[in-house]
Amino acid sequence: MPAMRFIEQLNVQIAQEFAAHQQYVACAVFYDALTMPQMAGFFYAQALEERDHAMMMIKYLVDQDAPAVVPGVSAPQVDFPDVVAPVELALEQE
Repeated sequence: MPAMRFIEQLNVQIAQEFAAHQQYVACAVFYDALTMPQMAGFFYAQALEERDHAMMMIKYLVDQDAPAVVPGVSAPQVDFPDVVAPVELALEQE
């Protein structure tokens, strides 16, 4: 089994990946509501990528018989002042 500090930090990263997933879904929905399908599609794809990262980490921990924590995450930002704000948020988040 990996070192406990590594396991703890990987669980922190899992939480960050799931939070990013939720935020990207919120950005995608914002653009979908504005009938901006290319921007919405971009953010939906990014959301899936973040979710997949979290799932790979969870799978690794399970395979190592290490504790994997599926965290609750804070609600994402869903209101944006303009069409640029979700992109700025995504850049800050990365």
